[in-house]
Amino acid sequence: MSDRKGFLTPEQEQQLDDLIKLSGVAEAFDGVAIRLADNQGLERLKSKIPTDVLPVVYEIIDEILGALK
Repeated sequence: MSDRKGFLTPEQEQQLDDLIKLSGVAEAFDGVAIRLADNQGLERLKSKIPTDVLPVVYEIIDEILGALK
């Protein structure tokens, strides 16, 4: 879990980038948008979640993204 900034691991951010297909110039920036949203926006949200709940949130995210492979 130490490699998470925000809620996603770098591998999960890449997985979402691979799953989301946009057309044109938007495709070039969707990976950047995913990383920014997770590493900046969701990182702020994470500070409001009790630390004993975070492992459960991580497990849920891992299960969902694991099912999308």
